[in-house]
Amino acid sequence: MLIPLKLVRDQPLQQQIFDQLRSLVQAGRLAPGTRMPSTRMVADQFAVSRITVLLVYERLIAEGFLETVPAKGTFVSHVLADLPDRSAGCPHAHGALSALPCCGGIGALRIGRPDPALFPLARWRALLRNAVDRLGYTAPADHAAGMVRLRGAIAGWLSTSRGLALSPDQIILVSGRQQALHIASHLLLRSGARAVLEDPCDDHTACTYAEAGADLVNVPVDERGLRPELLPSGPAALLHVTPEHQRPTGALLGSDRRMAVLQWAERAGAVVVEEDFDGEFRYGSMEAAPLMSLDQNQRVLLIGGFAAALGPWVTLGYIAVPPALVQPAREAKRLVDDSTLALESTALAEFLDSGAYARHVHRLRKIYMNRRDTLLGALRRHFGPVETWGSGAGLHFAWRPPFELGSAAALAERARQCSLEADLLGSPDDRTLLLGFGMLSEPRLESGVERLAAELSLRQAAPRRAG
Repeated sequence: MLIPLKLVRDQPLQQQIFDQLRSLVQAGRLAPGTRMPSTRMVADQFAVSRITVLLVYERLIAEGFLETVPAKGTFVSHVLADLPDRSAGCPHAHGALSALPCCGGIGALRIGRPDPALFPLARWRALLRNAVDRLGYTAPADHAAGMVRLRGAIAGWLSTSRGLALSPDQIILVSGRQQALHIASHLLLRSGARAVLEDPCDDHTACTYAEAGADLVNVPVDERGLRPELLPSGPAALLHVTPEHQRPTGALLGSDRRMAVLQWAERAGAVVVEEDFDGEFRYGSMEAAPLMSLDQNQRVLLIGGFAAALGPWVTLGYIAVPPALVQPAREAKRLVDDSTLALESTALAEFLDSGAYARHVHRLRKIYMNRRDTLLGALRRHFGPVETWGSGAGLHFAWRPPFELGSAAALAERARQCSLEADLLGSPDDRTLLLGFGMLSEPRLESGVERLAAELSLRQAAPRRAG
């Protein structure tokens, strides 16, 4: 495969290749799923060093334009194809989606992704091979809510990892996060119903509920998560909240706010959709119980999955529903999509039941915690006391840099040029950056922050020398 790039030798080659590849992806000339040529092939094609191409690919992967698949190669990211069309938006009662303050969370889709090198490839291959061997002995779809064995394994995992006492009947299997959102939408919303969202949130959540005809109400979050005192008065159909690692800020919702949310839901007659796709990786204290475990009125359903620990190649997820919603949730699943992923379900059930998944998560948690500590430590060494939040879970956190470092937008761009995962939290006027650490090794995190600090020092010193 030859890539149509035009390089000028008197300009930085790495930046030229990066800019032109990104433009090709954004314009759709490199379609999602397209296999990229190897770094060696690109280097040979344009007579540049392989390290130059490696750095370009790393930046494109960090920004979500490319993705790697273990043992297969590098591909144009499918995530870009799933993003809502921002030029058209999703119409709803308040106007186009692009006008929603909560819909600036595109950074959350590109920041904090898991390291593909940590995928348990050999183990997963063996599990799939075993699932294929058993095809003639197990029914591909043995229940409307999904494979019984996997639902039992997930109920057991949620018991040990979240302290939730659930029966397998309360688990609805889904093919991924987007399907879970659609099922929640069908289950809980009618045209004109009020859906309350965190602000900021991500585009997928807002667009899915808007497409159901819901009237979206945005409630601000701060460093401690959703602000329950700002929840609207009057009735509401649902509240979507991400308490363990707010999407996208990373904030942890405190115990007092969790109780306030449940009290509000009871007054408003709302169901709380508790999303916990990042919750496998918690570092340190876990005193804040899941909303579902605190709920006494069957007003919370929990959606989650395994992509944080296994990567985007294993999209299987679940919805845990209170007993009163079991049958309606199954009907909603049938309406949205009643297909099942039999091979993946069989493999994942064995992975959970054998204890191998728990061991895998334990190993990854230590690796990611070390990477998080490395990034935080490097920021403190090079920039002094830093204001951060959201580092207690997940694979990214928020950083509010001091004003003397310049505009946040320029700082994010410089950080990416230094091979760091960085993006703006919201608009260019927002002073908050999101920094990811899942994809980067500890040496790369150290060197990236060091390079960023050196570049900023040179930039700040230049005007003084000129004067």
